[in-house]
Amino acid sequence: MTSFRIFLLAGLGSVGIVTTAYFWIYGSEKESWIISGGESGGNYDAVAQVIAKSLEKTKGWKVKTLESSGSGGNLRKLREGKVDLCLVQHDFPGDANVRTLATLYEEALHLVIRDGNLSLTDLADKKISLGSSGGGTEALAKATLNHLGIFEGENTWMNEGLKEGLANLRSGKTDVVCVVTGIGNPLLGKALAEGDLKLLPLGEEPAAGLAFSYPFVEEVTIPAAAYSVGPGKGVPAKSLPSVGVKVILACSKTLPENDALELVTTLFENQASLAKAEALMARMAEPKEDLALQFPTHEGARQHYQRDAPTFLQNWSEPMAFVISILAIAWGLGVTLREFIAQRHKDRLDDYFKQVDALTTELVEGANKKRCLEISQELHAIRRETIDKLVTEKLDSDDFFVIFQRQLHTAQQLVSEQTRQQPSRRRTTRKAKS
Repeated sequence: MTSFRIFLLAGLGSVGIVTTAYFWIYGSEKESWIISGGESGGNYDAVAQVIAKSLEKTKGWKVKTLESSGSGGNLRKLREGKVDLCLVQHDFPGDANVRTLATLYEEALHLVIRDGNLSLTDLADKKISLGSSGGGTEALAKATLNHLGIFEGENTWMNEGLKEGLANLRSGKTDVVCVVTGIGNPLLGKALAEGDLKLLPLGEEPAAGLAFSYPFVEEVTIPAAAYSVGPGKGVPAKSLPSVGVKVILACSKTLPENDALELVTTLFENQASLAKAEALMARMAEPKEDLALQFPTHEGARQHYQRDAPTFLQNWSEPMAFVISILAIAWGLGVTLREFIAQRHKDRLDDYFKQVDALTTELVEGANKKRCLEISQELHAIRRETIDKLVTEKLDSDDFFVIFQRQLHTAQQLVSEQTRQQPSRRRTTRKAKS
């Protein structure tokens, strides 16, 4: 086998290895997703449903939505690998494996009360609902209440879902229900529309001082009449300053960059239709570097936000480095294969060397004319056989073959010399006898 064929086979093999390894590592486009939202009928659930339907329609992906208790449940599912995407308040405690794909909208703290005359100074001995245990409301509500001088030991704090909390508020089992949600939450709006519940003001600029102890908080205003309670009527009667946090679309850092990039690009390309289906999606935006987000932006999403798109080399640096590595390995394998095949050829020539050496030894020790002719024919047959194998590339024309040809030529010269000397020896013998 020639060197060209060896390296051709090694090259073809490397192409196959590179192709297989590339698709194994980088994979094809992800087409199946699971997204975790929130309680049925709430904002998290509504947003998750809208995202799922949009991706199914525009990309043809299969997207499944799951209900949950909120941010805590969503992060737990993400950590356990049960979901690919989830909605999370960016102030909620997470871990280093969580990444931000986009900020979706802002949530505000609502303090819902039954008694319209209740004020912040009256909360010291009241029963306060903080939402589900480990949910997104609990952390922000506790931080805000503590900042306002309302502590757990002075009242009763309870953990319950929004539906249960509102039911207990109406029945008198609870005095205040804390809700961190997007303005216009349908569940909250329905409860306020019945006319017996109000929103408790938090005072002027409640986020200004809180930001020093709770860095993720933002100033939020609940607009006047944000919740309709009848013809020409709305709650609150006038705009209420409040505190709020961002809701993000989160994923695991293990989500491949190309999948994250395709997902984020698709969402922003279809933001108009998303906003028509759910008004909150009109606020979807790039995670800002100056925003105190505890979850870093996913690298794939960052590529979308960088309008100066990455260069070809930036996009393909890792695959190219991988390909070069594989080619280097393939070259090494080719060289090794060539040496191996050369060694096999050498072993085959050893057989011919042994034959020629045996015949040469026989000539040196002395052979009659008849035997010399037989040896000549055997040497000729060896030459013809080795030349044929060289032509058909069963032997290499390397240095080892050249040495063999020289030894063969020497043996043939020795045969010729022996043949010429045989008659003169017989004539000399006859003359001696006469």
